[in-house]
Amino acid sequence: MPKPMHEHGFSAGMCLPYNEIKLFCDVETPAFDDVKMKQVVTAAEGYLSVEVPMCPASLYHRFATDGNRSEYEAVYFKRRDMAMKLALAEAYEKKGRFTEKLVDAVWAIMEESSWTVPAHLAMYSPSHGDLGLPAVYNDERLHAIDLFSAGTAALLSMVYLYCKDILDGYCTVICEKLKYLVTERQIKPFVNCVFHWMGLLGNAVNNWNPWVCSNILFTVAVMADDDRTLQTVVGKAAQCTDRYTAGMPEDGGCDEGANYWTVAGASYFDVLEILYDITGGKYDIYGDQFIKSMCEYIMKMYIHGHRFINFADCPPYVRPDGSQIRRMGEKCGSPTLCLFGDGIDSFGSLYLNSNCIYRTLRSLITPPHPGKSLGMMRTWIPSLKIMCARQYEDTGKGMFAAMKGGHNSEGHNHIDVGNVVVFFDGEPVMIDTGAGTYKKQTFSAGRYELWYMQSGYHNVTDIGGYEQRPGVRFRSSDEKYDEATGGATMQLREAYPEQAGVVSYVRKTVLDGGEVRITDSFELDTEKEIDIHFITCEKPVAVPDGISLPHGRIMSFDKGLQAEIEEFEVRDDGIERNWHSPVLWRIHLRAVVKKASFTVRIR
Repeated sequence: MPKPMHEHGFSAGMCLPYNEIKLFCDVETPAFDDVKMKQVVTAAEGYLSVEVPMCPASLYHRFATDGNRSEYEAVYFKRRDMAMKLALAEAYEKKGRFTEKLVDAVWAIMEESSWTVPAHLAMYSPSHGDLGLPAVYNDERLHAIDLFSAGTAALLSMVYLYCKDILDGYCTVICEKLKYLVTERQIKPFVNCVFHWMGLLGNAVNNWNPWVCSNILFTVAVMADDDRTLQTVVGKAAQCTDRYTAGMPEDGGCDEGANYWTVAGASYFDVLEILYDITGGKYDIYGDQFIKSMCEYIMKMYIHGHRFINFADCPPYVRPDGSQIRRMGEKCGSPTLCLFGDGIDSFGSLYLNSNCIYRTLRSLITPPHPGKSLGMMRTWIPSLKIMCARQYEDTGKGMFAAMKGGHNSEGHNHIDVGNVVVFFDGEPVMIDTGAGTYKKQTFSAGRYELWYMQSGYHNVTDIGGYEQRPGVRFRSSDEKYDEATGGATMQLREAYPEQAGVVSYVRKTVLDGGEVRITDSFELDTEKEIDIHFITCEKPVAVPDGISLPHGRIMSFDKGLQAEIEEFEVRDDGIERNWHSPVLWRIHLRAVVKKASFTVRIR
């Protein structure tokens, strides 16, 4: 288990006096990079003729009435994107041409009754959180701290840090109100309340923990005006993030997937960097092997370009900050990670995220450092039972395959034990659809009624008409990784309910040269139909020697399997947008067996 911070010598007494904190203290003269800031200015110019969008009560209340969260969040996040880009552009130029629009965006955010989004209100409001609208109109009703209220506080703190003189020149009320609201809505509740995401009640935590704490730490580093408040917040944030690492495996694997790593492991790294700043460099644990492993996880999940393995609630594209990954490599002693970060930079060097504002600022003071995108040839993450292998080091060439085991109660879980994905020249051949647009059902008891959460719509097998089931007891076992071949074998019997009658079901996946082989070996209690199915995002076509797949690949299979190609409607805006199609395709390979072994080849 990773060490807690106090075992690494941390105490809140290490904090510098509140008025002596220097952010980015490891940078000799922090200054915005001109190349990146010209892009920011261009983006801010696009907002000069755009009205700040309305956030009406009726839109907020929709989550309570019909479960829709995306429409309110769209305008909510647009406001924050406007405020971020306008503030950065004005701080960089100092010409006054963005000031009035910045005032409008910041004022609109401050006028919101709550910075907590409706999907998080009932769970994380200290009081009266289940009414559909935020009930925080008197002093006894503390504000909630959720992911995005903490992000909002950090964003407004950045505005205060870089634009206070500019806004004071417009009207001193703005920054006075801003500081008051940040204190009342985030700093005081953080000090006085225990929220579930903190883990201080002994419960398990997820990405919320380091993500919120990183924003709270940035906020207090900018806004604290006494040492007691600073030390109280910093001490509690350290205690909270210890609860996050306590649940992490030594190999740094993130069961929430590559996309959530950007606000889990990467946010924990933000925490470490901010603590380094707050203590004037006295607190430095970058050399710990666990920190290195946690940072290197993202490199192990890489496919090509902005494509990462998208198991769990992960979209097919992920955009981590290459400059942060380079810093991870530099500080943790991983030259390979440095090169990987440079490769990510080459696919787009501008990182702007209003919910990770410290990281955004660090990126903007770091000149572009593009490099060639290289991937790890073979990977095995023991804690997650994830294997991946590629044909060539050049990520845009040849075959790539990944397989996962684990259990069906992981973070942001899909029912998908044994799932396999295949890519060729960095493009998808057999896909994991990922999650659809988040709505109330996504994080409710009805989660697994959504088709894209079910094993029937992953690259696994139905047995005797039964799919896999959710829950930690539905899992893989006896997982073996072959270092010689880079292949993995695992027993999948326990992923199915007893009614399926599975005595043994072993899946083996290996990439051998330019061919991916998936071998399924079944032993059932009686003869049953097995349905091995695979999902594609382009139409597969039956051909004499098998099935033609996207990007010129061919699937061949044993003669005992009967093939059928099914087209189905996505009926989800998020998945349709991710795969650029209103339909996807499912390949079924069926047979009736009691004991048999079949191999599917993709070349």
